[in-house]
Amino acid sequence: MSDSVSRRTVLGGAAAGAAAIALSTPAASAAPADLPFPATRLARSAQTLVTRAQQPFLRNHSLRSFLFARAAAARQGKRPDEHYDSELMFLICVLHDMGLTEEVKTDQRFEIAGADFAAQFLESHGVTDHRVDTVWDAIALHTTQHVHESPVFQRRRPAEIGVAQIGIGIDLTGPDGPGQLPPGFADRVHARYPRLGGCRALTDVMVGQSLANPRKAPSMTLPGEILHQRHPEVPYPTWDMVLDANTWGD
Repeated sequence: MSDSVSRRTVLGGAAAGAAAIALSTPAASAAPADLPFPATRLARSAQTLVTRAQQPFLRNHSLRSFLFARAAAARQGKRPDEHYDSELMFLICVLHDMGLTEEVKTDQRFEIAGADFAAQFLESHGVTDHRVDTVWDAIALHTTQHVHESPVFQRRRPAEIGVAQIGIGIDLTGPDGPGQLPPGFADRVHARYPRLGGCRALTDVMVGQSLANPRKAPSMTLPGEILHQRHPEVPYPTWDMVLDANTWGD
């Protein structure tokens, strides 16, 4: 992997209305005292946005991902705003699946569409520094399994990316062993933010997008692979087919 995964030079108009949505939406419901979210203006704007734009199952997944990420990091001795920026990690978690919402309509697969949207959301709120790149990288990479386990990645990339990826993974497939989360923590999170069939539901949304626009499901990507598994009748170029079509003849 290169030292930095560059975000798209042209973000497009997918997120042009992000700031207006966030400002026109009623405030998102407050988190309970034992499950707090960052209280910065930018974090509140992002939470208001996802409350408005994401379906309940998807919104709950996004919020749970942050709570699980923070709890798992604490079990590793990582403290918010000392070992990682909690606001930045929150933004990654709550915006990482915006590409599965009606707010984002592009030909890009949902990870890249969501990363572009998140970058423009931050820029529309006056954030133009390295934080935009960190959020873009994290969201674009969030379906790349095990990338956060690379020691070079951990040493050279911002800590928020790896912390967020762990939380997103926990919410999708469960904790990696009984000690990854505090006892009873998942029960408290689920009582506040029920699962609502979220994993299957977000997969169905992904497949629906791919069927409606196959360009959002290129082969050898997560959307492409899931589309191929669920709908084998849809044409799906294999790697050998790609090689057979190359103009070098090898």
